[in-house]
Amino acid sequence: MAGDAEPDDLTQYPIRNVFTSVSLPEKWIPPDDESARTDTTQDVSRAQLVVCLADVRLRSDTPIGTCDYPTVRAAVYPAIHTFEVYEAKTARQVTTFTLRGDETADLSCPPYFTHDADADSVDIAQFFKDETLHDRLRPLITGPVR
Repeated sequence: MAGDAEPDDLTQYPIRNVFTSVSLPEKWIPPDDESARTDTTQDVSRAQLVVCLADVRLRSDTPIGTCDYPTVRAAVYPAIHTFEVYEAKTARQVTTFTLRGDETADLSCPPYFTHDADADSVDIAQFFKDETLHDRLRPLITGPVR
């Protein structure tokens, strides 16, 4: 991701894709689609909530560590991740919440990303632990319907 952004805005920096790197409890994931050709395709028509990562912001301008890649060094900065949760059936916004990055610098490093070849360094947003997201989502998933 690239673009002209304010210094406190990490949305232009590489961050791990939440939907491929966060593991949710098995019972929270829609069951496999029986008609799909592979057994790894969930039946999204049965989803009740849609969780969107809406924003990532710098929390400090002091890095907590680095990620070393063959062509670039990346600094990991403390970050705040803002999520929006919607009801899948109606698209009604259910809630918004923020998570502070609480993962180690090493575990915040994505396995790969795209960057400008001329860049000497890249900034990475500190990620959050799976359990941190689970704790925020649990009341929405296991609580009474509102």
